[in-house]
Amino acid sequence: MGKRNPQLNCTGQLAGAKVVIKVVQNEALQEYVIIVNLGTIAQPMGGWALASLRGQEFYLFPDDLIILPKMMVAIHSGQGAHSGSTNYLFCKDLFWTEEQIWNNQGDIALLFEANGLEVDRYTYPHERILGSAGKRRLCLLNDGEAWRVVEDPVRQRDKPVRQANGPSG
Repeated sequence: MGKRNPQLNCTGQLAGAKVVIKVVQNEALQEYVIIVNLGTIAQPMGGWALASLRGQEFYLFPDDLIILPKMMVAIHSGQGAHSGSTNYLFCKDLFWTEEQIWNNQGDIALLFEANGLEVDRYTYPHERILGSAGKRRLCLLNDGEAWRVVEDPVRQRDKPVRQANGPSG
């Protein structure tokens, strides 16, 4: 029997899954974003991205990450991010960068599914003002050279955001 080659599992948000940004937290020089699946089925995260709107920084979720129902994932950034952890139980910790990502004067965290459509947003440092699951306003595009957030939601929906030559998360 031959070896099976793993395949990327890039998908939009599945019916029954509801992945949202729970919080953007800054604790001294360590930052983290908590993503949670409030739905009833598991959501594969391959091809999904988290973005800082003001800083135009992008984190690409690992291709093999699956967020189970009620599961939380923390994406750490800032000094000491490698050793970062949260006070949340049952939270998977992921590393982004040791750079400061979230602008303390105001920023918007955006969550994009694999087709580049906005799934949710969270205004930092203020609390959530509007979830965007029903009203997608922004899209994430990769033109082969750079990632960018665009306001025009009309685009090709059959191409995953992640490309072989894209940045790693």
